[in-house]
Amino acid sequence: MKMKTLLAAAVMFFAFSAAAFAQAVYTVGSGIVTAVVKSGNTEKTGDITFTHFSGTSSTPAGTFTVIYPVPITVPASSMTLIGTGGYAANPGLVILAVVNTADGKGQVVISVPTGVGTNPVTPDIIRLSGVRVAVAGTPLTTLSASISTTGNQIQGLATVPVINSIAAGIASVTVATPVGVNGVNGNLTPGSTASIVIKEGFLNAFGVTASTDPTQINSTVVRITLSAPPPPGVTITFPGTAGASSGGWTRTNAEGVPDASPLAITSTTSPPTVWYGVTVDPSTTAIDTLTVTPTVSVDSAASFPLGAAQISATATFAPLHPALNADGTVPTTAPGNAVPRYEAEEVGPATLVNIVGASTTLLVPFASISGTGVETGLAIANSTTDPGAAAMGGITTAVKQSGPVIFYFFPQAPESTGPWVYNTGAPPAGTTLPGLGLGSGGNLPSGSTYTVLAGDLLRALGKTSFQGYIMIVTNFTNAHGLYIVSNFSTFSQGAHMLVVNRVTATRDAPEGLIN
Repeated sequence: MKMKTLLAAAVMFFAFSAAAFAQAVYTVGSGIVTAVVKSGNTEKTGDITFTHFSGTSSTPAGTFTVIYPVPITVPASSMTLIGTGGYAANPGLVILAVVNTADGKGQVVISVPTGVGTNPVTPDIIRLSGVRVAVAGTPLTTLSASISTTGNQIQGLATVPVINSIAAGIASVTVATPVGVNGVNGNLTPGSTASIVIKEGFLNAFGVTASTDPTQINSTVVRITLSAPPPPGVTITFPGTAGASSGGWTRTNAEGVPDASPLAITSTTSPPTVWYGVTVDPSTTAIDTLTVTPTVSVDSAASFPLGAAQISATATFAPLHPALNADGTVPTTAPGNAVPRYEAEEVGPATLVNIVGASTTLLVPFASISGTGVETGLAIANSTTDPGAAAMGGITTAVKQSGPVIFYFFPQAPESTGPWVYNTGAPPAGTTLPGLGLGSGGNLPSGSTYTVLAGDLLRALGKTSFQGYIMIVTNFTNAHGLYIVSNFSTFSQGAHMLVVNRVTATRDAPEGLIN
């Protein structure tokens, strides 16, 4: 009985050995992509190769399944399966399926033809290339694919690296000197031209043209977005072509279709965006920069004064389309199937235009209120209404404006909780605007004077005493002021408020910061 048992075991061993020896043995290798853009939905992966191991048996029917930890976002028709040796022009070598599973993993299933043996001259190799995946929104910094097989064996590791680095495609967005616009008269700061400089995040992040890489549908596109449209009367015009440290860029539409005409962004442009696409391949050996220099113009017929505004720019790669359709399938029709395509990842902001609103800053170097009856009276004149140029001996008249007055109270040391701020345009809830001379909305009309006790402003803020200095910012030009410290019985002392700075209309141009 024991002999029979041993004999049966030996027969089973040799049977399994024969089955094992009937399998072909493969080694798996990969070509690693150096780096891809972390906001990408169609990022390239490295080629994967299966090499028939010399000395093993011919191939039985089977499959290789390449498993990526993220969704595959291009169809099988975009991939290439090439065989050499016994696999060359073999009709049995095909991609059977491209599947994205419920857990977000992508799989490519490859058939393995039968009867392929070891070729002593040309190695029997299967090469899979053209697989693109979505890495946007993942915490991954590298990517590897795992391999499973049926009918054959894999020698060594069944996991291979395919992407060495997943990183930001845009390193920075900067503007060295924003364009300054005088909100009173529309004049630009002399010599100001704002260039938006977009720096590549890593070598070759800006990519190449579609003609250079046939697996792409369009070239790399960068979208620039302004934080807001300019106010009425101001136009920001983007050129048809952009500068670059190497290569060439042309303005495009949102899908990367070239349109080399300039684009004017005005107050009615929504959204305030512009796109530039690669038309000449950038350098492959140096970090590149894209430089876009728009022009800023102000219509002389604009309604002055312009409101204060700061317009900044951000940038992201484009086109912007999801990795997959809503049902989880791979997009196959335009524009959603664009390659490459991205999720928005805005870099910036960088200030492009500063519209300096009409304002004057006044200084009261000393003010005091106390419970013993000491008060400080304030009088601020909005002199943007004047007798006119003829009456003033040829001096150009001011531009009429109105606006709120903002008080900044800086307490004398050791008090360190200031400044305390009172804005006539936004008084504390439940309080009534103190003083005389203000119009609707807490604005001081052109040609009017606002008189108020500093103590009334402070008491509205819940403060009962103060000694220190006050800075007053008026949202109009040509403001002038007077302050008086008094106990209303035995002494009164006062002086003109000092004009710290003003954005001026023509009348006050000699003292202005921006003329």
